[in-house]
Amino acid sequence: MKIVNAFAKAALACFWVCAFLAAEAPEKKPAPAPSAPPKVESPAPKPSAAPPKAEPPKPAPPKPEPPTPPAPAGPPAIAPRKQSLAIPVVAAPSGQPAPSVDCVVAFGPVVPVSAVAFSPDGKILAAAGYQEVLLWDLADAKLLKRIDVGQLGDSVRAMAFSKDGRLLAAAEGTPYASGAVRLLDVGTGQAVHSFQEPKEVACALALSPDGKLLAAGGADRTAYVWNLDDKKLLATLKEQADWVLGVSFSPNGKFLATTSADKSLQIWEVGTWKPLAKVQQTEAVCGAAFSPDGELLALAIGGPEERAVRIRRRDNGQEVRVMDLAASLPLDVVWAAKPNRIYVPSSDKTIKVFDGGNFNLVANLSGHGDWVYRVALSADGTKLASSSADGTVRLWSTADHRLLATFYQLSPRTEEWLIVAPQGYLATSSPGAIQWKTANVKTSADKLPGLVQRPELVREAIAGNKVAPLALQ
Repeated sequence: MKIVNAFAKAALACFWVCAFLAAEAPEKKPAPAPSAPPKVESPAPKPSAAPPKAEPPKPAPPKPEPPTPPAPAGPPAIAPRKQSLAIPVVAAPSGQPAPSVDCVVAFGPVVPVSAVAFSPDGKILAAAGYQEVLLWDLADAKLLKRIDVGQLGDSVRAMAFSKDGRLLAAAEGTPYASGAVRLLDVGTGQAVHSFQEPKEVACALALSPDGKLLAAGGADRTAYVWNLDDKKLLATLKEQADWVLGVSFSPNGKFLATTSADKSLQIWEVGTWKPLAKVQQTEAVCGAAFSPDGELLALAIGGPEERAVRIRRRDNGQEVRVMDLAASLPLDVVWAAKPNRIYVPSSDKTIKVFDGGNFNLVANLSGHGDWVYRVALSADGTKLASSSADGTVRLWSTADHRLLATFYQLSPRTEEWLIVAPQGYLATSSPGAIQWKTANVKTSADKLPGLVQRPELVREAIAGNKVAPLALQ
C-alpha cells in the first residue's frame, strides 16, 4: 500500500477522516485487482472524465498530530468501464430443481452514492454522489429528475429538504479547494442560492425542527448556521480543531450538537450559540444523533483503537451504554422516534439497528455490496433509505426490516435507471438493455419481459404493500 496515495485519498471526503484515523483497526480492506478501478477513500470519487468505483483501501497509520489529513495529490488515472450486473429474480419453487432467472444489464462505471434524503411528504427520495443529485419518484417508481453538472461542485456529501419540500440543501465541494451549501429548487432543478461561507468541502447538514435554521459543517473545522428565510448567516462556530463531521439539532430545537475528527462532541445553545459542553472521546466522532426526548446522544466513534456507538447524557456527558462494533466502522448515526431505533450505516456493508430503549442489536440489514455511507428516514418513520459505495440506494421497511426496492442509475450522468423489487419485478427506463439468464425455466425468453417488467407491482412494493413473488415454471 502506498502511504502517500492512501493519505491523499483519505483527504477526499470528510466521511473518511474516520476511516483515515482507523488505519490500524482489525478490518483490512483488500487492494483492488489491477484491472479494476482503484478504490478511493471517499464516498465520492475525485473529478475525472468519468468517476471511478470507490472501494477505499485502508490508509497507512496517520500521524498522531495533527489529525487533519494532508492535501490531496492529483487525480489517479482511471479507466472507466461498465460491468455486467446480474440481478437474481425471485421465483417460487416449482418442482426440482427450482427455476431461476437473472436480469442482466450493463452497469457503471460505479459511482458511490454518498447522501440520501426524503422529502417531507415521503414521495421523493434524493440520492447524490459525483456532481449530480437524482430525485426518485417513489409514488410512480421512476427517476423524476437529475440535477447535474453546472449546478453542483465535484461531489455532494449531505442533503436536507426544506420544511415545505420545495428546496433541497446540498453540502458539497472539493477538499482543500472549495466548499459550499447550495439550495436547489426541487421543481426546476436549478440552484437558487449558495452559501459560500465554508472555505473547504462541506460534509454535514441538519435542518432545525421548525425548518427555519440550516446548520453545516466541514473540512474548514467550522460549523455554520443560516436562517433560511432571509438566507443570512447567524453563527460561525469554531470550538473544534479538525473537520466537523456531523451536525444535529435536538428534537425541541434548543440545542445543536457538532462532532469532529478532533475526537470531540460539542453542544451549543441555539439562539445564543454559546458552547455548553464539550465531551472528549478516544477516536474521531463521525456523527451524533439526539434521542426522541433530547436527553441522550448516540455517538458514532471510529478509529484504530475503538469502533463503537456510545450513548451519553446531553446535560452532563455521563456515559449510559457502549455498543461495541468490533471491526465495523460506524460512518454515521440516526436516532428515529418512530420506531425508537438507532440506525448505524457501517463499513461492513450493513446497517446496524439498535433498540433505542435497551440499546440491544435488533437487526443487521445486509445486501449492499460495499460500505454504507448514509441512511435517511421518511418523516412518518415507516421507511429507511441507505446509500453505498456500491452505487445503489436501498429502501427498507422500518417495521419488519424488509427490503422494499433497490435503485440503480445504470450509467453516470444519464437518464438510464432501474428499480428492482425483491419479489422479482422491475421498472426501468431501458427495457431494451435488459437480457435474461435462465435455468430450469420453461417460459420462453420473449415472455419474460411481460412477466418481470411490472412497474405497478414495483410501486406496490415500494409502498410496503404485500406483493406475491413472481412464480415461473
